[in-house]
Amino acid sequence: MTTVNTGALDAADEPTAEQVAATARSPRPSRAARLRRGIGMVAVIATGAGVLGLGTGVSPAAAETAPAHAGWDGSRYWFKNSQGQWRWTTHYSVYVARTGSGTKSPAKSSGGTKSSGGITQGWDGSRYWFRNSKGEWRWTTHYDIYLARTGGGSSGSGSSGSGSSGSSGGSVAADPDVETAVQYALAQLGKPFRTAGNGPDGYDCSGLVQQSFKRGGINLPRVANDQYEATTPITASQLRRGDLLFWSPDGTERGIQHVAIYLGDNQYVEAARPGTNIRISGISSGYYPAYMGRP
Repeated sequence: MTTVNTGALDAADEPTAEQVAATARSPRPSRAARLRRGIGMVAVIATGAGVLGLGTGVSPAAAETAPAHAGWDGSRYWFKNSQGQWRWTTHYSVYVARTGSGTKSPAKSSGGTKSSGGITQGWDGSRYWFRNSKGEWRWTTHYDIYLARTGGGSSGSGSSGSGSSGSSGGSVAADPDVETAVQYALAQLGKPFRTAGNGPDGYDCSGLVQQSFKRGGINLPRVANDQYEATTPITASQLRRGDLLFWSPDGTERGIQHVAIYLGDNQYVEAARPGTNIRISGISSGYYPAYMGRP
């Protein structure tokens, strides 16, 4: 018969006569000996911490999914330590120190003009990169400054459907704050739909819209029908890049259940439904938005 020790004292837990005798022969360590033992354990722990320490600003990745490659992923810098384990930091100086990288910007970007050094001009998910007159890499979070420095160059969306129609008058939104929101949404392409998701790993439809416009300094409510109430209603002929599209199964404003960001050329970026990733879709007659609004 197999017995399982549940922690309760029973016959299987009782000490033998030899164990009792051995315990009796073993004197209790003195207070000084116990103190020295405690100090020794602290020293061992401290030594281990020193061996395994990662330095300021670096965190272990044991509880997170390993990245596809080293470098910037839109929120942090990933690298492997000397033991081949993935680690990350939000401090670029720490990343450079750990990897010996000589570049001054993230190696990964969502699009733009690629340089010979692997750096990419344009939006990287958090800022705009460009070269100054001396050929040095610089960045800004302000799209109007980026345009001024690059002469209206690439917006760095790295995605199709970034054109414009209606009264937009160009490949970017007329309002730089709105364009910042659009670029943030495009930088989330491929991330999974997540119910009630606010990012950065996943979003639902209104979470993506709220977080995108937040990056442009525009505050919107969290729920799709409330987001419509916070916009200026427009018609299809007035649509321009950065406007919002709303779908309502029952055709009423309070029945709105889905929202997306219009890109131009009848395309929009959306977090559609569970089981899908953030994607670019096209407006169709079979799935036409019931309402449209301008934040």
